[in-house]
Amino acid sequence: MILILSTGRQIRTDLIKSAVVRSDLAPVPATLEAEIRVDADMKKLLAEGQVIAANGDLFNIIKSVLSSGKDTQGQHDMSMVKITGLLNSCYTVTFVRQVPIIKENATLAEIYRSAGASLKAIDADFAVPRFNCVIGQTPSYPIAEILQEEGGVVRWKGGKMQFFRLTDLLRQKPVLTLQNHESENVTSGFLERHEVPWFYSLNPDGTFAYGNLTKSRSVRYTPFKDLLRLQNMTRCLVQKKISKIDYASYLCAGDLVDIAGAAPLVIVTAAHAFFSGTDGSPASQYTKLWLSSVES
Repeated sequence: MILILSTGRQIRTDLIKSAVVRSDLAPVPATLEAEIRVDADMKKLLAEGQVIAANGDLFNIIKSVLSSGKDTQGQHDMSMVKITGLLNSCYTVTFVRQVPIIKENATLAEIYRSAGASLKAIDADFAVPRFNCVIGQTPSYPIAEILQEEGGVVRWKGGKMQFFRLTDLLRQKPVLTLQNHESENVTSGFLERHEVPWFYSLNPDGTFAYGNLTKSRSVRYTPFKDLLRLQNMTRCLVQKKISKIDYASYLCAGDLVDIAGAAPLVIVTAAHAFFSGTDGSPASQYTKLWLSSVES
């Protein structure tokens, strides 16, 4: 895995103990975690607030922990630093707000920018009727709520933020084929009934509006929602498989995977992991996929 400091200098592979880049269907759709051996100069470049590049994307370091121990490499005293980075173009949506954000009929990109993100545009953007993020709240949470109301997700691929409705994810061309036996299966209809509720609201005339009632589920009330949004809010991605494959950094959350002998599944999280073996453990690199179906 290639890691590049803000100075443009690439970090030597033997200094990287481990690095994991995750692609997620989340308001901040890419993250980085790494353990790196540093000297005094490099330590400053991996401090909180610095920027680091991994697999072609920029990450803002929001957490940097320096280990207490030291070892020697050549003539240099080295320490270990553990960093956590969030995608630089939208990491600010994870900060607690000191001033509120109140929007009506604003696009999703405008909402991100109101929270300090540098996103210029979002593919397949849409207008949000009402968005509120009060003082003391984190914008990523209400952003996740409006995505649920629209029945969709965002993902980061090719240097762009993209919005997909869940039903459209299944219309893509699969980027990978896996045998059915190559993955760990995850099945629990019991948990699904408890954790995926159906919703109801009130119409302007005071009558009840109901979402999807086809399955026995827990129930939640949500105000100011029409029938379409009530239906969208119950549609979700349900985890079905976990698969560990050879390192494949081209795979992103939102990609479709063909499962031989079964229905295709959507990548919800793709974790690209690199372990150099500099601490004496075996060197390895792999990609781990969390795969889900779209359920209503």
